[in-house]
Amino acid sequence: MEVPKHRPEVALMDIHLPDESGIACTARLTEKMPDLQVIMVTVYKDTDLIFQALKAGACGYILKRFRPDEIIQAISEARAGGAPMTSEIARMVVRSFRAPSVAPSAGPDPNGLTTREATLLTLLAEGLSNKEIAQKANITAGTVRIHLAHIFKKLHVRCRTEAAAKYFRRI
Repeated sequence: MEVPKHRPEVALMDIHLPDESGIACTARLTEKMPDLQVIMVTVYKDTDLIFQALKAGACGYILKRFRPDEIIQAISEARAGGAPMTSEIARMVVRSFRAPSVAPSAGPDPNGLTTREATLLTLLAEGLSNKEIAQKANITAGTVRIHLAHIFKKLHVRCRTEAAAKYFRRI
């Protein structure tokens, strides 16, 4: 595997590679390189593939129809700790969270999240920016970033989308 030798910060990954799945390759790469930010670049708008890619370690999911300047913006967003994805893909992720599910238990959070962290994670899953979360929670955007860093560590994830997916998958 050539990628680790070059030590990139961000990798653009297709779902279908000639010899294997891009999702499997993402899992192997992120295991070897935990700080690598992988953005899936694909034509597929399939909820299962999106979640498989995110579970494998991708931090974003964009469509191939992106213009070059949009791809550069997605790379910048990933480097800054964001989760680049088209609004169409983000809407699919949000819709999947809204699907009927069992209500969360009133007991302690199994991931060790505080009530405040769980609240912020819920706002994050609604697709709100740090600034919007800060306004709703009546805290600063800097405080939101600190809380998100704690949430990521507790959930063992690297980006906003992974955090929301992991947290709400257990509900």
